[in-house]
Amino acid sequence: MANPRYTYLANCDHNGHPLPPHLPPLPSPRHPSPLKTLRILALGLPRSGTDSLRSALLTLGYAPICHGFEMPISRSTEPRLWVPLLRAKLDNNNTPAQTMDWDVMLGNCDVLMDMPPCIFAEELLEYYPDAQVILNRRRDMDAWHASLSTAVESVLGSWVVWGCSWFDAELFWWMWTSVLCIRIMGRGGSFRENGRAWGEEYYRRLEGELKRDGREYLDWEVREGWGPLCEFLGKEVPGVEFPWGNRSGGEFEKNVERAMGSKIRRSLLRMGAVVAVVVGVATVGVWRIR
Repeated sequence: MANPRYTYLANCDHNGHPLPPHLPPLPSPRHPSPLKTLRILALGLPRSGTDSLRSALLTLGYAPICHGFEMPISRSTEPRLWVPLLRAKLDNNNTPAQTMDWDVMLGNCDVLMDMPPCIFAEELLEYYPDAQVILNRRRDMDAWHASLSTAVESVLGSWVVWGCSWFDAELFWWMWTSVLCIRIMGRGGSFRENGRAWGEEYYRRLEGELKRDGREYLDWEVREGWGPLCEFLGKEVPGVEFPWGNRSGGEFEKNVERAMGSKIRRSLLRMGAVVAVVVGVATVGVWRIR
């Protein structure tokens, strides 16, 4: 089971400070019923074809899939369990993740991919020894780093998203899950400065571990399409075009809107209500003084 300390940590922000009292609590995640047997660990980093791979695996019949963009939509209670694990990982403390009952969060999934699962690749490999492993990547690491840096700055660097996160519990926890993932990938500092080296080391480390353990894996890039993927998974190639994702541009922005649009709009309404109350109270106060 999850460490009881998570109950305390999950009620704090990323610095351990108590959460604002106006944020409503989220329900506690529970073991899914029935539990599923995890089928695939896709351990490539964000912006390495994860969205195309997710669409491809859905086409092949794998579902549900735990992916970063799905968390605010269908897995919104989970970030508050990811946050204490990520905080410990940022402090180079792997014990919470190594002793975590991952099925508390992930026991209904066919596939784990993107972040935050990739941050815990070694722990998940150990916990799910029978899952097939896909090491999806973008071989041009300069292009990968530039792409993820831009994505990080457009979303996590947005004052609108930041401000709205303090008026919506689901958005708050997703925000801090993402912030902590990027801080880890930036070695505790700037992702733009340190992320490329971290990513290169990540792939070297995982390849070394997989080879030492004699565990079969698919080293795959999205441009390779259906062929190697279906061969590795023992599936027939579907009679549809491979879902190339962002080839036509704008797919990332669509995913952001799908994942967070309704929560941001809900937060803005709450912010407007707070401002209206403050203005109303101030107006009454001024009128009484006069």
